[in-house]
Amino acid sequence: MTEAIFPLLFGSEELRLLTAIGLGFLFGFTLERAGFGNARKLAAQFYLHDMTVFKVMFTAILVAMVGLYSFSAIGLLDMSRMWINPTFMWAQVIGGFMLGAGFIMSGLCPGTSVVSAASGRWDGLMTFGGIFVGSFLFAVFMDWFPALGSLYSGGSMGESVLPALLHVPAPVFVLGVVIMAGAAFVGAEKVERIFRQRHEPVELGPKQTPRTARYKFAIAGALVVVALVATGATAPSLERPAQPMGEVAPLDLAQEIIVGNPNLVILDLRSENDSAPGIPGSTRITSDFAAQQLLNSAGSAARVVVYDETGSLELAPATWPAGLAYYSLVGGLQGWKTDVVTPAEPSGYGTAEREFILWQNQIAGFFSGAAVRPSAVAAPPVVAGGAKKKKKKSMGC
Repeated sequence: MTEAIFPLLFGSEELRLLTAIGLGFLFGFTLERAGFGNARKLAAQFYLHDMTVFKVMFTAILVAMVGLYSFSAIGLLDMSRMWINPTFMWAQVIGGFMLGAGFIMSGLCPGTSVVSAASGRWDGLMTFGGIFVGSFLFAVFMDWFPALGSLYSGGSMGESVLPALLHVPAPVFVLGVVIMAGAAFVGAEKVERIFRQRHEPVELGPKQTPRTARYKFAIAGALVVVALVATGATAPSLERPAQPMGEVAPLDLAQEIIVGNPNLVILDLRSENDSAPGIPGSTRITSDFAAQQLLNSAGSAARVVVYDETGSLELAPATWPAGLAYYSLVGGLQGWKTDVVTPAEPSGYGTAEREFILWQNQIAGFFSGAAVRPSAVAAPPVVAGGAKKKKKKSMGC
């Protein structure tokens, strides 16, 4: 295949939203059927006498992980086109600890609190409301305590995935996780039997039957088989080449800015060491991830113009959305300063050149705030002694 199955294509934006609502309903229904709308069921996880939360969530992770990496290994999925939540190590470690503390106090996490509230439980409604109050207070404290801003983005590691961090081939890593999960599930059920003797069981989901154990081993075996097949598979290359860009002259870009082209997107790709002011309306980009986020929301009709210091950009990264019109600014920021911001000087007095100088000076005045200089567009002066005198008629031979 030459294209990935993601991103999914929909007939319209309305259909996309309806699909999200339908999937969200099915997800919530599944959680409620598993008993995850009841705080007692979820809190039992922390007291080790009901490990349902661990087993259900870990199973969901395994199925998704095996499916994604297996499809990638056999060439049905391009992982580079999938959005991965960036890692901010310190913020996520502290935030995860606080989430766990709130989890044990309320017995609910953000997702299950919505399920609980939809089921008519007051504790779920209070937890759901607390999420909004906590988010609001955090936003307020961000303004009051600037140190929180550095914590918010502290430990940035970009898009991090474990196979890359551990330098292990993805299929081998997935196979190892599946084997580890099988041992963890067996151990979790042993822990349940030990601690359940001291607590009353919380039976809110489907009851266990003699066939349940068989189903568990069948699912685990199927995941192992898929992971093994993916490990030995040779995937065709799905890596997209870098995308060629057209060129746009600085004065043409200036005109588009002046008329307010709604589809114009200008990306400032200069190095972080260059602190000079950029082109008006441009967005300073410091990472490929930031560029992807901006371009994904720009729309299919976007006209993307990129520039650096000298206009050396020729190719758009392969990770940027395909199908958009990409252009490189001729001469970069230096070309902009020379052709747009600096008023032009006339070198001759032809009509065409005078009109061009007037036009360029008007654009320069728009961006610099300077008035158009009359000397740049004045009519050619009269050359002294250049007029021919009338010759007198001779009066004799």
